Amino acid sequence: MNSIVNELKEIQAKVTALINLLESENKSSIATVSEVRKVAVLEEVFRLGGIATPQEISEIAKKYGKTPSSTAGYYSGKKPSMEATEDRSARRITDTGIKVVEETRQLWGEDWLDRLPMDIIGNEHTPDTEISF
Repeated sequence: MNSIVNELKEIQAKVTALINLLESENKSSIATVSEVRKVAVLEEVFRLGGIATPQEISEIAKKYGKTPSSTAGYYSGKKPSMEATEDRSARRITDTGIKVVEETRQLWGEDWLDRLPMDIIGNEHTPDTEISF
């Protein structure tokens, strides 16, 4: 009996995943280039397990058309989205940063980063305009 229930749960999970995939393909999100760039850095660090070296963060920033120095904003304010590790060798995403990532995924879908028009987002000369992805 348990094996049948487990098999049905596995089928259910596969069907749910397929439904979510099909629904996300039909969704289109609209945001400004600056909104996307800001959250993209956090999403990338989150996907790296929540921790990255300063060099990795600089490369991520460049990938999304940002200057490495622009990432300083992630570490400032009352609720920074990233912080230095104890030995200062890496940066980790904070609870605030994780919340931003989770809220963005709810709004734009979990695959939002993979749907970005990188020819627009990655070009540092792209003005802050609305895009659809």
